[in-house]
Amino acid sequence: MGLFSTIAEAAQTQIQAPYTDALNAAGINLPDVKTSLENGVLTVTGTVPDGETAEKAVAALKATPGVTSVTNLLEVEDLTDKNIFMTVATKSSNLNIRKGPGTEHEIVGKAEHGAKVQLIKKMFNGWYFIHDADGQEGFCSTDYLAEIPAEGAPVQ
Repeated sequence: MGLFSTIAEAAQTQIQAPYTDALNAAGINLPDVKTSLENGVLTVTGTVPDGETAEKAVAALKATPGVTSVTNLLEVEDLTDKNIFMTVATKSSNLNIRKGPGTEHEIVGKAEHGAKVQLIKKMFNGWYFIHDADGQEGFCSTDYLAEIPAEGAPVQ
């Protein structure tokens, strides 16, 4: 590692410190969290174990001096091994599968109304990263997906 790399790493650590301290004070340990502050808007990225931890992290970061708002780009860890399946719950049309988590992203595929898809990751802003039976992967709005209870689990 050269001198400039060492200086850049030290500067990044110093920038991250108040945010890491705020998370630690709230009892939240997120080893891969990254933050960037611009004009009072703190953007936070990284992986969290669940949505509740993400919400707690955002609340702790909002309370940090100099932060006026937080852009939450946190992802929930990979859920593939948990075999969580969803059904496409559109009224009658197909569901758009997008390249990124938002309607501004390109449509890369479609899932049929009533189709079964596997949840891979829960994203921020009400989007899931899914895998369908045809092998397509991409992002879908949670508004159009309903969880299929695991076998033996009560239907709610």
